[in-house]
Amino acid sequence: MTIRLDGPVRLSLLPKLAVVADDISLSTGTGDLAISAPRFSTSITLSSLWSKKLEIQSVALTDPTIAVKASANAGSPAASKEVQADPFASIVDTLERLAINQLTIRNGTLASGAAAGNAVTVTAIDADLSVPDLDREASFSLACTSNGRRVEMSGSLSALRPILRRLPAQIAIVARLDPAPVAKFSSLHASGEVQLNGNGSYQIKGGKFDIGDQSFQMDALFQPGARHHFFADLAAQRVDIDALSDIGKGGPSGSKPSADSGEPDLAMLSAFDADVSVAINELVGGKIRASDVQLSATLRDGHLEAKLEHFGLDAGSITAKASTNVGETPPTIRGNIASSGLDIGSMARLAGQSVSLSGKLTADMGFAFRGLTAERIRSSANLQGTVGIRDGKLPLAERNGDNITGLNADVKVHDMGKPVDAAGKLAWRGQAVTFQSQIAPASFLAGASVAEASGPISFSVSSKYLEGSVSGVAGGGGTFKGQVSVASPSVDKLMQWLGQGASRSLQGFAFKGDVDAGPGRLSFQKAAIALNGVKASGQGSMTMGEPLNVRTSLKFAKLDFAALAGGGGQAAAGKQKPGAAADTPIDLSFLKGIDAKVEIQADKLGYGKVFAGPVASTLTVADGKAHLSVPQSPFYGGTIAAEMTADGSGGASSVELNTAIAGAAAAPLLHDAADFDRIEGTLNATVAVSGSGKTTRSLARSFGGKAAAKFSDGAFRGIDIAEVYNNLVGLLSSGFKQDQAKKTTFTELGASFAIENGVAQTTDISLLGPLVRMDGSGKMDLADQTLDIHLNPRVVASLDGQGGDVAVKGIGVPIVVDGSLSAPRIYPDLSALAKDPKGALDMLSRLGLPTGKLNLDKLISGQTGATGDGSGKGAADLIGDLLRNAKPRPKSPPAVPAAAAPDNGNTETQAPPPSANPDGEALAETPAPAAEPAAADPQTPPASPETPKKGEIDTLLDQLAN
Repeated sequence: MTIRLDGPVRLSLLPKLAVVADDISLSTGTGDLAISAPRFSTSITLSSLWSKKLEIQSVALTDPTIAVKASANAGSPAASKEVQADPFASIVDTLERLAINQLTIRNGTLASGAAAGNAVTVTAIDADLSVPDLDREASFSLACTSNGRRVEMSGSLSALRPILRRLPAQIAIVARLDPAPVAKFSSLHASGEVQLNGNGSYQIKGGKFDIGDQSFQMDALFQPGARHHFFADLAAQRVDIDALSDIGKGGPSGSKPSADSGEPDLAMLSAFDADVSVAINELVGGKIRASDVQLSATLRDGHLEAKLEHFGLDAGSITAKASTNVGETPPTIRGNIASSGLDIGSMARLAGQSVSLSGKLTADMGFAFRGLTAERIRSSANLQGTVGIRDGKLPLAERNGDNITGLNADVKVHDMGKPVDAAGKLAWRGQAVTFQSQIAPASFLAGASVAEASGPISFSVSSKYLEGSVSGVAGGGGTFKGQVSVASPSVDKLMQWLGQGASRSLQGFAFKGDVDAGPGRLSFQKAAIALNGVKASGQGSMTMGEPLNVRTSLKFAKLDFAALAGGGGQAAAGKQKPGAAADTPIDLSFLKGIDAKVEIQADKLGYGKVFAGPVASTLTVADGKAHLSVPQSPFYGGTIAAEMTADGSGGASSVELNTAIAGAAAAPLLHDAADFDRIEGTLNATVAVSGSGKTTRSLARSFGGKAAAKFSDGAFRGIDIAEVYNNLVGLLSSGFKQDQAKKTTFTELGASFAIENGVAQTTDISLLGPLVRMDGSGKMDLADQTLDIHLNPRVVASLDGQGGDVAVKGIGVPIVVDGSLSAPRIYPDLSALAKDPKGALDMLSRLGLPTGKLNLDKLISGQTGATGDGSGKGAADLIGDLLRNAKPRPKSPPAVPAAAAPDNGNTETQAPPPSANPDGEALAETPAPAAEPAAADPQTPPASPETPKKGEIDTLLDQLAN
């Protein structure tokens, strides 16, 4: 060691030896320690000058500069050779012969650096050291400023000699930092057993230190060298991490923050290397408690890597790691957090919260951010990885069936600057639901506030009753602009599934278009819409509220109001049985929640199968009523004008229709309207009808109003009345059979109807045609889809058609039209001839039947017994009886065994039934109903023992009867 004096020296001997020297310097022979001071003062006990131990009462350095340098041959960590890196090792021998009662340094500066050029400067050093004896307690205090942080430290050592002999000694230290990285970490209290090892390292065993409110046990090793190396194993029974909540708030009150606005400064860690492990039995943060926490940290050349090897929770376990370069300002921290399954409910309880969602939370998420303040973290955070939920359950109502179950979902983050993908599935109310979503969080985080945040988003959901997707830009204020697609096979079942009421008439629905939506409003463009099979395209707007306000313009290829009301589904379900009208629900109550004005352009517009078009009209909905006015439009080759109102404001749906038809083709119109194809011609008609009901049948039963129809230049299909007269003999011999190819042409056919309770009555049917006149009356039941009309056609000697006299007399046979509208029966009512047997024979004669040859004239007398069979009836009476049974009958049922009759000695076979011919063969039947059987005459005598041979009259009468 070399001491050099470059300034004046003042010496005094009494009462003690005192020396004051200016510009003094001290250095070791290796040059690794050099001290220079503008002033040096010391005092020495005189008596110690001639003793073996020099007692220095005081040493004071003012404004000293201390330079510590690592020797060039300090050696690498791989060298096996011991490195003398302890700055005090070179003065150990000197300290053996010295007793320093007080060493004082004021406003000193320490500069240290390795050969590699790493330099550390410590300023404003104030230190006090007292080493009165190697075997007595040594005390020290130190204050200095490094990297803008003031460090104050004081402590004591039980004795210096054990240290010099590489033996343990007790040490206690109190340290304070200002500003502290964390406010509650501003002070540290440490104690333990310290030992100087042979390689110059310091070892602490059984140490204890308190930092903030936390207590730790510590075993540590400090290895001085080119880069000081610190090893520590820390253990704690309980640690409260709420102390970390002050990160970024700077030091205690009155202290100056670091240069980076309160940013914790990790640069002080770059001066040494470290390996630290931490074991905590219980880690507490707020209401979260973790057990068996295992942490480790490694610091090498300024690179810090920390690992959370185990973090035991009641909910499960978490592992994590993070790393950073402590020399960066601000530091960039990268890491990963992972868990194979955390119980969501337990996690919430640990946080002192209660959540309805249960299940397992999985994670494998990488993260990175720059800086340690909340603002810096938020602005720079980035994530990459997956977070998932397994076997999730979310109660939505008291009923168990309303809970979401089987929730399995994964959220995949590729980069905060890229869209985040989410996909999963769940079960709700007995239905499986799958969903997918994509969102760009960076776009939302860029907003100044939640309300101003916006970004691209897409979402799709799929279930039995709902298929939907959205793709566009969403805003934090509840706005969206983009494309929306929604489809449901049944709106009714969808709303029931959602727990809402809906009209059962609302079935298939689909929407696809460009949507611009905000709080309480929605508009759409380029939209394709379908409801109950009715498709439209167009644009419009909606304003949410009570009622829903709708303004839109739509174009339809085919607008079917029956389908919209729910009555159109049966047509697609297959043909109904004749006469069996489908009874489907009608519910127009949804109109009460709508205030709408819809401009309509339709290629076809109508109800059921009846359509007009093209039509341009406007549909208005207000107060639960929908009104549609159809201007004069093409209709089945003619025109139609109509006013229609549908009312859903009451308990039952009601409909009002006023229609005027001109020049329409009757056959296709009647076929489409009622499956009736028996009349053809040109139709002019008016209809004014109204009714109400909850089903199509009850609505039809309630119809009331009036109607009038006039057909011109047409025909009845299925019968040729003139041919009936011209071939009556053949008709009587073979029976009547309908023939769809036959027609009764007419020039004019008209009728008016009074409609009440769903039944249309008419009494003024009239027909004019060449050789034919007809009048009639009857009714049509609109609810049962049946009709019962009696017509009185006559063959007349007139070729007048339109403009002729309907009352012209002629030969006639009444015609009956009855049965279902879709398959009516049309047949002559021959039983009417029985009312006038004589007139019937006269008609038969005029039609060419050879009554004279058959001697029928002689049977007209009506004298009792004239037939000679003992019945007491005349021939006219028999003809009347037979003609009453001349109405076509269905096939006879199987024969029923006759009851046993009294034995009268007649063992002959019974006569064949009336439906058989003399040879026992069945005759051809028609589908017309059977007439009531004639009452048996109680005075009729028993059959004679012998059956007479049938003659021509009997055969004719049998033919007439059939």
